[in-house]
Amino acid sequence: MNNKKLAVIFPGMGYHSDKPLLYFSKRIARENSYEIIEVNYKFPHKAREIMNDKIRMQDAFETAADQIKEVLGNISFEDYSDVIFIGKSIGTALAAHFDNELQIGARHLVFTPVPQTFDIIRKNAGVVFHGLDDPWCPNDVAEAKCKELELKLYTVDKANHSLETTHIAEDIRNLKDIMQKVKQYICPYKVIMFDLDGTLTDSGRAIMSSVKYALTHLGITDQPIEKLRSFIGPSLFDSFNREYHLTGADCDEAVASYRYIYEKENMYDVDIYEGIPELLKSLKEKGFTVILITSKPLVFSEKIMDKVGLSKYFDHMVGPDLSDHSSDKKRLIEIAIEKYGLNRNECVMIGDTAYDIKGAVGAEVDSIAVTYGYGSPTEIMNSGADFMVDSVESLSKLFM
Repeated sequence: MNNKKLAVIFPGMGYHSDKPLLYFSKRIARENSYEIIEVNYKFPHKAREIMNDKIRMQDAFETAADQIKEVLGNISFEDYSDVIFIGKSIGTALAAHFDNELQIGARHLVFTPVPQTFDIIRKNAGVVFHGLDDPWCPNDVAEAKCKELELKLYTVDKANHSLETTHIAEDIRNLKDIMQKVKQYICPYKVIMFDLDGTLTDSGRAIMSSVKYALTHLGITDQPIEKLRSFIGPSLFDSFNREYHLTGADCDEAVASYRYIYEKENMYDVDIYEGIPELLKSLKEKGFTVILITSKPLVFSEKIMDKVGLSKYFDHMVGPDLSDHSSDKKRLIEIAIEKYGLNRNECVMIGDTAYDIKGAVGAEVDSIAVTYGYGSPTEIMNSGADFMVDSVESLSKLFM
């Protein structure tokens, strides 16, 4: 078997493959190197004429199945290493039917299933998206059947059979959330990259007190907390230059003073965010590759990780050496990708500042912004994060 991958699109009645759910799913599949096949059919009845009418629903199902039987029968599914069936409404039942009839063992993306879908689809076959105001499938049926068949169920509040509500802004937010879940299902993350300060550990006291010491050494006193907080994330050189316009020998002196007091007194004055050890342990147990990507000098980062007991959860750690003045997360992510032979589509970067998110965007990997750290929520939001979470608990749920 080669590494060819195939996605087959099964539209609904009146919901063709250029409508949002199928259109963006198709794009995600194509961007992840899936060959796309779209099946088409005509129905003997209009959608409103068959809802809750089992006889007409069966007639529509059989008519559509007859139209696509030859097309699907001519596909050599055994030539593909992965096959995904992406269905909408009655298309989800057709996808389940042909998966069984042709013994394909496809993975299923099930958008707004009809009750008949659950009579056909294989156990543990995929994920289901269901609107809680969908008149085609009662909520109790969707919930009970997904539990029975071990199908992952995602529900959308106040959404209809198109997973839409009466509010455009809410629909846009919902669509983004749905497509993020679709992307994760089509091409699951295998490599989780973590920032250190503000993401794994609350290191604000250690960093800000060391910055304050370095500034005092240069005769700069009584600095606002906002300026001191801005040092959490980027490199020291960049921060002293940005906030105090220090260059040359003055910048070198400030960094040297910072590192002196940091290593002597402050380095281990950190707290691990609640839930982080449990999250890391779970990721390792599930087989993820876990990598630290930090702008803090690697020699300090390794000591801190050892001291707080987190090193055992990490496969690799990437950071600058003491002579490296750059805080460019893009460069560090690229180093990890190159050094460890990673697939960008399987990586996600987790961080609390715009530097982390912009670095991920530049390196063309997905990103998760955490807002419990030290970054500006507004800056993070404008940096292009794929996900935003406000707690370690919410972060953990993304990988459940």
